Amino acid sequence: MIYSLVAYALGVLGLPPSLGAAEVRTDSIQSVTVAPGIVHTSYTKAGPYTLDVLEVDLSNPGYAIESFRPVGLVRTSQQVRENDREQHVLGAINADFFSFKTGWPVGNQVVNGEFALGLATPRSHLAFSVAGRPFMERLTFRGWLRTPTGKHYDIAGVNDAHKNNSIILHTSFSDTATPWIGPGATFLLQKVSSGWRAGDTLRLLVASSGVEGSRTLGSQEAVLWIGGGASVGGAREDVRVGDTLVTYLGFEPDIGHIANVVGGGGMILRGGQPVSDSTNVEEKISVAFLRARHPRTFVAINQDTTKLLLCTVDGRQETSIGMSFQEMADFLLSIGGWHAVNLDGGGSTTMVVNGVIVNSPSDKTGERPVANTLQIIKRGVPTLTR
Repeated sequence: MIYSLVAYALGVLGLPPSLGAAEVRTDSIQSVTVAPGIVHTSYTKAGPYTLDVLEVDLSNPGYAIESFRPVGLVRTSQQVRENDREQHVLGAINADFFSFKTGWPVGNQVVNGEFALGLATPRSHLAFSVAGRPFMERLTFRGWLRTPTGKHYDIAGVNDAHKNNSIILHTSFSDTATPWIGPGATFLLQKVSSGWRAGDTLRLLVASSGVEGSRTLGSQEAVLWIGGGASVGGAREDVRVGDTLVTYLGFEPDIGHIANVVGGGGMILRGGQPVSDSTNVEEKISVAFLRARHPRTFVAINQDTTKLLLCTVDGRQETSIGMSFQEMADFLLSIGGWHAVNLDGGGSTTMVVNGVIVNSPSDKTGERPVANTLQIIKRGVPTLTR
């Protein structure tokens, strides 16, 4: 009976029944087709574990995978409602780890080509190219600007915290969590070239100087903040009102033109193999965190990158104890995962399908506000305009 249930689930997921069937003891599986090419499957397994998986056919042109960034911390279900006013959101999960103090994620985020947050980090990320191709890599922000004099200056981040010897670009995603404070110079920039596509060069006109930190930025505007330190003094002198700056906002390693990115914390699978604790420790993650059982949110792709698996496992409850990284790896291998990255878990773990929370968040107060989400969007509905 156990094998037949596994075979049924693998059939629903479009995978061969023989794949991993012997390794997983499954008590029950329930699958529902959310839309053509999108299947929600709930697993109740010995452990006990309760898991939810949203499988998305990435070859279907009717869907897009997008990241969403609210202002501050907002519950996953509310982020879905906010975006659903402009687009049809079929499903969503919470995404990156975040700071309760600032309300910002701890990793990079790109929303439809525009950096919501760019910073230096050792963490793994989930990225999607403009063509919809998924990547799971350690990504750190890389940016620069070139003035009309031909001089290049590094941009340390987008909407990131200020440091005395840094240059930060602020966009319409900037809010009171990243004030333009500290000694330095500010310049209002207006976009000359179309789009904000990450991984491409942009042309920005220096419209004015001395911008106040309380100013609200439009979608075609940015503010360049140049710190008061000696190492960026040349940039403070070189940037002038009326100049057109050539800028680059992208990643290292360079993965090309990127549409959407969310940060994570640790790789679970790479090339169909569990990732070692020692490798994940390089992302500043403790071995205790890797081996403990927690509620988890995680994402996988299959070997040919045509399937995306958005996953949650409940934890800290009698009906589900959560999983370690090794247990997540074992489960994902059983359902066809090839590359996989861990996202924020614990009380943040939430999955929404057609506007309804389908898992059981572990906080006693219910669903936890989070910094961003990963959403499945039905194409053909106007994109949210900032």
